[in-house]
Amino acid sequence: MLRTNFLVIGAQRAGTTLLHRILAEHPEVYVPRQRKELHYFDRYYERGPNWYAGYFPSEGEAHRFRAIGEVTPDYLPHPKAPARIEATLPGCQLIAILRDPVERAFSWYCYCRRSKNERRPFLRFVEEDPTAFAHGLYDEQLARYFAHIPRHQLQVRLYEDLVSDPKPELAALAAFLHLTRPFTERGAALSERVNTGTEHRFKRAFALARCVGGFLLRHDANGPVRLAKRLGVREWFGRSGEFVTLDDRSRRVLAARYADSVQRLSELLGWDLEAAWLRGTTQPRPLA
Repeated sequence: MLRTNFLVIGAQRAGTTLLHRILAEHPEVYVPRQRKELHYFDRYYERGPNWYAGYFPSEGEAHRFRAIGEVTPDYLPHPKAPARIEATLPGCQLIAILRDPVERAFSWYCYCRRSKNERRPFLRFVEEDPTAFAHGLYDEQLARYFAHIPRHQLQVRLYEDLVSDPKPELAALAAFLHLTRPFTERGAALSERVNTGTEHRFKRAFALARCVGGFLLRHDANGPVRLAKRLGVREWFGRSGEFVTLDDRSRRVLAARYADSVQRLSELLGWDLEAAWLRGTTQPRPLA
């Protein structure tokens, strides 16, 4: 029997690693610690529910938690995930955390430079990587979910709000998950940055190590990966001090490409996200 009652479905590069850490600290929440992203509903659905259930508490332990779930940001853009979730976890609560799509694409680019030894210029990377741009088309992705999942089961939050004013965001999350205790001050402080954009000195070696780690996770060899993280293996590759930044021209070009999608998303959610993202103000306002 699957006891999963919530999923954080994305978006990629929108604070899901940070959110996983915050959830893991809460005594009423269970998220798998042996691996953050299970990828059941996008990559491993054929492995079946018993494989998936193995990452969650047994029947005797499940009563300790009010919220049992996992965080896999690739669920949001995956075309088959909504129907699979509906069929497998009816009534499951979903959380989507969205980020300015231009910033999200640039964060993905930084990740690929750091972890995959990506060397192309940013705009060329976006043109040639099919997911770099498409994963920011949130209007299409959420519309697919709303075709399968009642709206009251899917809460949409903004990354910008989480990092700028975390307490009300985490309070809303606690209410959505029916938690009786608030998130701790340590979690609300968001004092530790994760997935930063600085690059490693030995880029090719680090990219190879990431590839090996991915191979191990695909074959459920979680132990060596957890051990490597505890030992701080990624720091063995050093820091180069390089830090790429998003230039104004690239931002304008990509913002123009996302404009129609952001407008449709604003209409879908009833928020003025064009102001929050494309025009650079900080808070979305309800549409008139």
